Amino acid sequence: MIEAVYITDVSNTLIFEYCNGLSLPKYKTILPKITDIDSDQIGFENSSTNTPIKIVINSTYYVVGHKHQSLLIYVLCSEDKTVSNPLIPHTFITRFVETLQDYFDDLTRSKVEANTDIITLILYQMLDDGMPYITDFNKIRDSVSHTSLLSKIINEASKTTGLQPEVKQSFTTDIPWRRNNARHTNNEMYVDVIENVNMILKPIVTKSKREQYDSAFYSSKTDNKVDNYVLSGCIDGQIDFFSQLSGTPTLELTLNKVGSNLEMPRFHRCINLDLFKERRGVLSFIPPEGKSTLMKYQFDLNELKSNREKTSLIKLSTIDVQFSIEPNSSEFEIKLFPANMITKVDFIKVEIVCEDVDDQVKINRISHGDFQTCVSGKHEWSNKDLKKGVVPTLNGTIIAEDNEEQEQPKGEQNTHKRPSYIKLNYSHKGPVPSGMKIDSLLVVNAKGLGENIKPYKGVKYTTKSGDYIVRA
Repeated sequence: MIEAVYITDVSNTLIFEYCNGLSLPKYKTILPKITDIDSDQIGFENSSTNTPIKIVINSTYYVVGHKHQSLLIYVLCSEDKTVSNPLIPHTFITRFVETLQDYFDDLTRSKVEANTDIITLILYQMLDDGMPYITDFNKIRDSVSHTSLLSKIINEASKTTGLQPEVKQSFTTDIPWRRNNARHTNNEMYVDVIENVNMILKPIVTKSKREQYDSAFYSSKTDNKVDNYVLSGCIDGQIDFFSQLSGTPTLELTLNKVGSNLEMPRFHRCINLDLFKERRGVLSFIPPEGKSTLMKYQFDLNELKSNREKTSLIKLSTIDVQFSIEPNSSEFEIKLFPANMITKVDFIKVEIVCEDVDDQVKINRISHGDFQTCVSGKHEWSNKDLKKGVVPTLNGTIIAEDNEEQEQPKGEQNTHKRPSYIKLNYSHKGPVPSGMKIDSLLVVNAKGLGENIKPYKGVKYTTKSGDYIVRA
């Protein structure tokens, strides 16, 4: 059960407080427990175990935290054996942050301090007796106005006094994800297909037809060919939708054959599941207002039979990489191969992770982009706005920090250093690796929209890297 919500800055100075009761522990009493946790570890997305951190206060209460930009959001919960899902507090915080972003765009300390009354009313709608109640921000916007709080107060008063002021009551529609009486001058809708590539690769070098090595031995002076072996991989995809449409129109979004053969996709509750079962690949729905995610899906690359099938997805539609190490040397080379199908490369960043955190990277040759070593010891090669056909190349040497200026004694064998792995972070436009496409997007029922209105629509395809690691 959720008992209180606190919003603080990164130094844990309280900015906003919402409590269900007077007998609850005060923020200053739980602060010592909170400050024992590193703020960088707070929240689901930064946890090494991929689970929310639970800060135990005592036998009755615990706190779940979430870090969002320069703010920290804490939820005080009481132990309730009737509630079996431990992710409820974290999911609630996520929806709460999304709602505040919908109201205030950039969520900052000044925005929170200037709108404590609106945030209080939002939480009043989102929680009912300590449990999440209304969590769809389109419905919340019908109850909590951005500006006219007086109307809300009058409405609440009329429920108890029986007065009937000349103010329209909200919540007159039974579509929970859509605003009441939505009206727009510019009717438009957009689709974004976004896929994240997660892969762990191992370089394989073939010296000849008879010899194949499992290590990344490579020399630019020979005819060795470096290829990659996929140790594990998957593609996480989602279809995002943005709509500003009047009325309650019904839309049909048709996917190609790839979308028709999806296994166990997850849908927004606006999707007509019965129709999808009858007509695979057809999403029929009354769209939510603003931004939403219609569907999430996953392709498991480990289910493909051959390594050639797995690596072909990279070579044809995203970023392939050649990571090679000079034998009997501390020298290495990285080459990036953006696929020809890519229409625009937003950025490519390559993080070089050394075996020893104190090791340094000396650049011998770099064809494109910038290289920098941060204060934290992070070695990063950055590329932006690459043209088609360009193959960025970086050649470097790993140097032990304490031996950088020292000469090795004669007759003494050098200790060769090497990177442990490299990690790719990139984003680009163009066909997505799975082959997912939107075949059509139609208005099949224009209720409230108007028969003669043709909403502007567009489709964009984006590929990003998730955990994309190439081992040495």
